[in-house]
Amino acid sequence: MKVSDLPQEVLARIREEFEANPQVHDMRVQQQMYVMQGRLSEALALAKKLELLFSRCVAEYMRETEEEFEHIDLKNVGLSDTDMESVMRLVLVCFMCSDIIETSVLDMNDILHRYDKDLNIELFNDIRQLMAMSKAKLKYLQENGDYMKGLVWADKCDDMYDMMKSKAKAIMKKSKK
Repeated sequence: MKVSDLPQEVLARIREEFEANPQVHDMRVQQQMYVMQGRLSEALALAKKLELLFSRCVAEYMRETEEEFEHIDLKNVGLSDTDMESVMRLVLVCFMCSDIIETSVLDMNDILHRYDKDLNIELFNDIRQLMAMSKAKLKYLQENGDYMKGLVWADKCDDMYDMMKSKAKAIMKKSKK
């Protein structure tokens, strides 16, 4: 996995957590003081140091994500073939749900953008961060497994999304009675 494989939302979330660290905050304050004092070379050196630290944070996140998948080698656990198939089916369900939620949020925002480009559904912003992380894991599975290759994956998610929209419409119709 490379940094370019990470969705921008994941990088933004890592950046947010990095900047929230009290030590990083203190270093940013120091950097600003250097700028205000005209000590630009020191401010630049501190900025470079902070970016190096951020790069290490991103590398650590990627290492942990890859290790997470390396440690989940179900073949070594001794699961029966039936249980192994059940676990893999549930993993696919999780990723399908993530894909469907993300598509739903994007579609809601697309509708709102027809009326005002600045409108967004704020309710699901935190879930979208989770989905971005899920996408990074999904990309790993797509590259290292057989279940999510080709168009079957996307077609099945689209079918499920359409079915869920139809079910939601039925619920809304019954609720109006």
